[in-house]
Amino acid sequence: MGVQEVIETIDTSKFHMIEVDGAKIRYFHRVVDSDLPPLLVCNGLAQSIEVLLPLLDQVEGRCLIAIDMPGTGRSHMIDGISTIPDYSDFTLRVLDQIGVEDFDILGISWGGALAQQIAHTVPDRVAKLVLAICSAGGLGSWWGTPIALSEIMFPLRFTSKAYGDFVGPLMYGGEAMFAPAEFREYSKHAIRPSPEGYFAQVRAMLGWTSLPWLRSLTQPALVIAGQFDGLIPIANQILLANMLPNAKLHVYPAGHLLMYTQRQDVGAEVTAFLGKD
Repeated sequence: MGVQEVIETIDTSKFHMIEVDGAKIRYFHRVVDSDLPPLLVCNGLAQSIEVLLPLLDQVEGRCLIAIDMPGTGRSHMIDGISTIPDYSDFTLRVLDQIGVEDFDILGISWGGALAQQIAHTVPDRVAKLVLAICSAGGLGSWWGTPIALSEIMFPLRFTSKAYGDFVGPLMYGGEAMFAPAEFREYSKHAIRPSPEGYFAQVRAMLGWTSLPWLRSLTQPALVIAGQFDGLIPIANQILLANMLPNAKLHVYPAGHLLMYTQRQDVGAEVTAFLGKD
C-alpha cells in the first residue's frame, strides 16, 4: 500500500500526545503481543511520522514507536535543543515517560545519527541497531551531490510543494529521478516543519560525528545502503559497516527513497534481522 492507503486504514488510536519539557509532543505507538523488545524508528530530517507509515506497515510482529521531533510533524518546538545528544536525551525522556526500557532502533537518514547517539548513550538499553541510508557524520563522511547538499540547508522544498516535487528527485537520486511520481506519493502527506525545528536539526547534524566512538557500538547491526543514493552516498554506509564490530551491509539497487520504494523487502529484512537470537 502507498501512503494514502496506509493513512486511510491507520488506527488513529496509535497516535498520542504527551508533554515533554513544557512542549506537546506527538508519537506513534503500535502495540502487539510479542516477547521481542519494541522497535524505535528514528525518522529523516524534519520528516513527520506520516512518511514512515508505509514502511512501518511492512514490519511485522513488533511493537513500534516513532516520534515527531520538536518542531516537526505535530510536535511543538523545544527551546534550546540544538545537538544530536540533545535529541538523544529528548527521545529517551519520551521513552521513559511512556514506560519503554529496552528497545531496538531503526535510524533512517538523519535519524541514523540519532540512533547511533542513543546506542552510545544507553548501550545497555539497545539490543539491536539498524542504520539505513545514513552516515557517521563529520569530516570522515561523504557528502551527496552539490544540489543535494545545497538544498538540505534550507526548507524550501517543504514550504513549496511544487518546488519540492521538482528538486526532491534530484536530491534523492536513483528511482526518484526516473519515477518522480513515486517521490510525489511518498512526500505528499508530509507535514511542513517549523523553521526553528528544521534549522535546529540541520545545525545538530553539521556539528556531530560518531567516528571517535563508533567502534564501541557492539550491538548486532544491519546497515542498509542505496547504490544510487544522491543524498548520502553508499561510501558512508560502507564506512559504518566496516567500523561497527558486529555489522552486516545490505546494498539495494536504489536511491535515497529506498525505504519507501523497497519497503516490502526492507520491512521483511528488518523483521528477520531483529527477530534472530
